[in-house]
Amino acid sequence: MFDVSRNITISFDHSKWDYSQLTDPNGFQWKVGITPFSNIQIVIGSWITYFVVIIGLKIFMKERTPFTLRVIVAAHNLFLCILSAIMFGYSVIDLFKRWQERGIGECFCTSDESSLKGRLFYITYIYYLSKFIELIDTVILVLKKKEIIFLHWYHHSIVILMVWSWLQDANMYASMGMIANTFIHIFMYYYYFVAVLGRSVWFKKYVTTGQIIQFSISFILSVPYLYYHFTKECQYGFSAFLFSICCNGSFLVLFIRFYQKAYKKKGKKD
Repeated sequence: MFDVSRNITISFDHSKWDYSQLTDPNGFQWKVGITPFSNIQIVIGSWITYFVVIIGLKIFMKERTPFTLRVIVAAHNLFLCILSAIMFGYSVIDLFKRWQERGIGECFCTSDESSLKGRLFYITYIYYLSKFIELIDTVILVLKKKEIIFLHWYHHSIVILMVWSWLQDANMYASMGMIANTFIHIFMYYYYFVAVLGRSVWFKKYVTTGQIIQFSISFILSVPYLYYHFTKECQYGFSAFLFSICCNGSFLVLFIRFYQKAYKKKGKKD
């Protein structure tokens, strides 16, 4: 069970980090204090740094001309697009393999500690690390003097803790959320990539719709999760599941409101 309040101090010991885990997909196993960037202080520190940097940059940019950052933005979005495609592909393959070897119930939850390692968990770990990289999205917006809505910074910050909880609480159900999110991000970051190059894509207006569908599916899949959790008496994942459901509920409401506001304005302009 994950406990955010446990052993939280300002300082932490990173001398025991095993950096070989970064390059060992098949032998990977999440261990707080051993796995690089696994300490909860990293999450909290990233929040503090994130808000300080964003506020500082907004003050810095107040009287300055917006940066274009065309090459940097294109490279950033293309990298996240490709990374999302890789994470999506491997997680689909590995989750399907787990289904074949252990049954569909083990794709939702488990009590077998020996199964909580390997490439599927490594991909979830890389997914966790990618959420820190995605914070650069906000830095880019500030430097370009674009509006930063509540949905943007709230989603970018809280999702780091949510994915941390998946790994800490060994939530198998989270693999499906990762598959859905990386699939959407392939198209989202590709759109951002081509947009900065002055082009457009036909699926632009469906990206937000896809995100709304993604969060809705998480609630649909919670039904079989709860079935398997209680019938199999799973020992892992329930706390992270509850936290994720709360997060996804807030995301769903905020994305629906954003969608309605965006297309209501567009309708008036048309």
